Amino acid sequence: MSTLDQYGHPTGIRSISLSPTDDKLATSISKGMLKVWSVPSRSCVRSLPLHYSNENGTSSAVYALCCAFLPSNSHVVVGTREGHILIIDIASGDVVCIEEEAHDGAIWALDVKADGSGMVTGSADHTAKFWEFEDNEGDPALAHVRTLEMKDDIVSVRYSFSYKKRLVMISTLDCTIQILFEDNLKFFLNLYGHKLPALGLDCSDDDAILASGGADKTIKIWGLDFGDVHKTLHGHTDSITDIKFVKKTHNFFSCGRDKTVRYWDGDRFDSILVLHGHFAEVNSLAISKTGAFVLSAGMDRQIRVWERTKDMVFVEEEKERELERLMDQADGTKGEEKLSMNVGDDDEGADAEIQPQSEAAVRRSVLSIASGDRIMEAIELADSEMKEKAMRRKKQIAPNMLLLNMEPPQYIFWVLRTIKSAELEQSLLVLPLNHMERLMYYLIILLRKGIGVEICSKVAVFLIKTHQNQVGINLYQYFLLLSSSHKIT
Repeated sequence: MSTLDQYGHPTGIRSISLSPTDDKLATSISKGMLKVWSVPSRSCVRSLPLHYSNENGTSSAVYALCCAFLPSNSHVVVGTREGHILIIDIASGDVVCIEEEAHDGAIWALDVKADGSGMVTGSADHTAKFWEFEDNEGDPALAHVRTLEMKDDIVSVRYSFSYKKRLVMISTLDCTIQILFEDNLKFFLNLYGHKLPALGLDCSDDDAILASGGADKTIKIWGLDFGDVHKTLHGHTDSITDIKFVKKTHNFFSCGRDKTVRYWDGDRFDSILVLHGHFAEVNSLAISKTGAFVLSAGMDRQIRVWERTKDMVFVEEEKERELERLMDQADGTKGEEKLSMNVGDDDEGADAEIQPQSEAAVRRSVLSIASGDRIMEAIELADSEMKEKAMRRKKQIAPNMLLLNMEPPQYIFWVLRTIKSAELEQSLLVLPLNHMERLMYYLIILLRKGIGVEICSKVAVFLIKTHQNQVGINLYQYFLLLSSSHKIT
């Protein structure tokens, strides 16, 4: 009679994988749950409980730790804490193949070859096992090929991309990274340098460099010719959990337990962007084949989609912005310490009043203040032009060069469009109340004419949410004034 769909994960997300050919489907796994997502529509397509039936016919749930799409885009391989390997058909939700107790310990990592002929799994039982895919009546099946014994737990495994070197990289709990030849598993390189285990690693698609991020909060860039360290990058304030390279570049993304996703330049060794938004540690990343978007998933049960825009990124400005954020955090920490010394522990009400009520209101930068000044100057010029036209209605007025020969509302829209989207909301917080009311007046005119509907709606909604108590009556009067002469749709 009715259905009930559960769209979000009930627990933290351990891993996320993106379909390798069309980038339209993504799978995420958590404790006892696998979900299939449509990336274009941002919606959950299927929710599949993870369980398997043993020889006795009893069904039990499993705790998934890692997953990857098979090249067919129709099957997903999952490694579990119990040591099982499952291959699931995402169309029907059936487990088409299961390797019970493939490992004696938890399977922490797996990776599929670029050509899709096989995969490797790394486990807490000190072994890395290599598998090949076979056809079983139209469904893939696993065939165990070889086993590699290691001295410690395996925390991450990765295949190389090119067909020239054919390498496999294995990171273990003893803080070393071993690089072996894929065909005969002979030793190639041994990478030392991390003080704690490297939880995430990835190599560029030309197999020139390898990036590894460890629990020691550092990222090391290695040369795959001689195994030398090109650079050690600092920026994360907690353990780094995953690293992914952008195809056909030496740029890569990293995530960690400090709740951030960072974008790095592997040639210049610079931090390009710091992406905030997660409320808990970020466990996994997935990047589209064109680099147009990045998926991040973590223990806050969120999957965030970061899209590449046409806005220019200036590294020095990003560094200044990050430094300002760190200084604001330090000042806030000092303020809380002083407050705890002056105010008693029982006076929770006074403490709550002193704390800032809006996170966005306390994060100002030099760029946002300058952009706010531009908006105020544009509003004043537009108002003066409107007054001049009202005084000389019968006379023909020459276009104002200060407004770039535009009408006042169109000039306001041009100024808003020239401000970076990342700085727009912070710039609007700088506006005084009277300028904000005049800006709303011009936004209403632009919306009625259908000019810049997207950006005007975004600005109007933000202003209403931010200043709803102060300007609610004035906005209501504006709408009444316009509705008396024109019908508002």
